[in-house]
Amino acid sequence: MTGTAADELGRSPWEIPLAYQEAAADEPGSDRWLPELRRTAAWCAERWGVVPDGPARHGWTSMAWPVIDRGGARFVLKVSPPVRYLDAEAAALQAWSGDRQPGSSRPTMIIPAAAEPERQAILLPRLDPERSLEDHPDAEEAVGIIAEILAAITRTPPLPGAVTLLDELDQIETRISADGPVPADQLDRARSRLTELRAHLTDADQGLLHNDLHFSNVLHARPDADPAWFGIDPLPITGIGEWEPIPLLRNRWADAAATGDPDRALRRRVDQVCAVTGYDPELVRSCAQLVAVFNLYGLLPHRRDHLHAPPYLMIADW
Repeated sequence: MTGTAADELGRSPWEIPLAYQEAAADEPGSDRWLPELRRTAAWCAERWGVVPDGPARHGWTSMAWPVIDRGGARFVLKVSPPVRYLDAEAAALQAWSGDRQPGSSRPTMIIPAAAEPERQAILLPRLDPERSLEDHPDAEEAVGIIAEILAAITRTPPLPGAVTLLDELDQIETRISADGPVPADQLDRARSRLTELRAHLTDADQGLLHNDLHFSNVLHARPDADPAWFGIDPLPITGIGEWEPIPLLRNRWADAAATGDPDRALRRRVDQVCAVTGYDPELVRSCAQLVAVFNLYGLLPHRRDHLHAPPYLMIADW
């Protein structure tokens, strides 16, 4: 069982969808690493004894092939390009894997079944791709599930050589150092908070952060498995926990707007996460305001219809 044989039309089982190829075309070096993703998938399938078990899927950055092993166990073979953040994903998932107890239904990060960090390839237990927290009927409960995952991983030691929050702040400073499309008072506030955050990081306890734990990055187990929620797709960095809630503030905006007071609803999300994790809510809001201003530089004035523009416009005024 090699998992490399072509189908009856001569296509490789590790074909990369056209949509992903088009999205990757503008990325640096994609002419080199895009074909390599397919070869890496075939090599890992051979090594791990799995074969394709359905059409490939992909997100913003990585390819994911459903696979199955000789015993009928179902997995996802995920292969990522050589881009910033993703080179630490396998190591991060392995660092968090000691948190989960067998048979536990407590929300936590997914545990890899196998990994080839040098090739940026991971074999993951297959979850239900159609059941994420983005569609959970109770938004407040969904926030609580994310808070539990963050609480479970928040004190994990940093990975050697990982991207740091200071690296992020350098990127933010470069953008917001020039005048931009946000009101002057919001920009001044963001610049002051950038300075304060730099000072805070000099003696703050820092750990391994997920850095992208929004509602779509939490999936439920398959219907035939024990019920549980799992965090996926980290963009690992070293930093303070108060940086973690930002992604869940920009997503599920419709739920916040439906309350009639979206500002209060987003502030409620912050308080809810902090009650579980022990994060400082004022520091979370400061971090969120800084990131909102940074991102509005890329969205305004021409992309006000972007799904993240409404929450960022509101958070920029915190």
